[in-house]
Amino acid sequence: MQKLLLLTVSFVIIGIGAYGGGLVTVPLMQHELVEIRNFLSMEEMSRIVAIAQITPGPISVNAATFVGYRVCGLGGALLTSAVVVLPAILILSGLSHIQERMAANPHLLRVRRGLRAGILSLLLFATWSYGRGVVTAFPELVIAIAAFLILTLFEKKVHPLAVIAGAGLVGILIF
Repeated sequence: MQKLLLLTVSFVIIGIGAYGGGLVTVPLMQHELVEIRNFLSMEEMSRIVAIAQITPGPISVNAATFVGYRVCGLGGALLTSAVVVLPAILILSGLSHIQERMAANPHLLRVRRGLRAGILSLLLFATWSYGRGVVTAFPELVIAIAAFLILTLFEKKVHPLAVIAGAGLVGILIF
């Protein structure tokens, strides 16, 4: 029961901090689940991020479901999947009523600019911390750099899934 409560608290915190969505949640999850609660090792966290990235749906919900199941079974999976989205539902419900009135507010616009810069820092940190766990040998670094270059140089011309599949095929050939 105590683990379920700690999972709930952790995923509410992750849900609150996931303002930027996607990979922004990775450092939040790492902090809560690896460093604070010790529910996962860094290696397990890297595997969960990889699995959550390739399965349909938001990374935070996928990770919440996986971690909830791993720590507390089906009940944990259902609870964590629900509570990780609860803050977003509450915030969006509250903001939807005042959004149009507040959209042109200069103070709110400055807050948004600051939040975007903070979110960028979380994305860069997620890339750094996740990358350290994934790139453990020179061939992995080459694959990662090549995939990044293909995505940036051929933006909107090459589908990201093709790049992922190509990286997997290269991995089969060289590992």
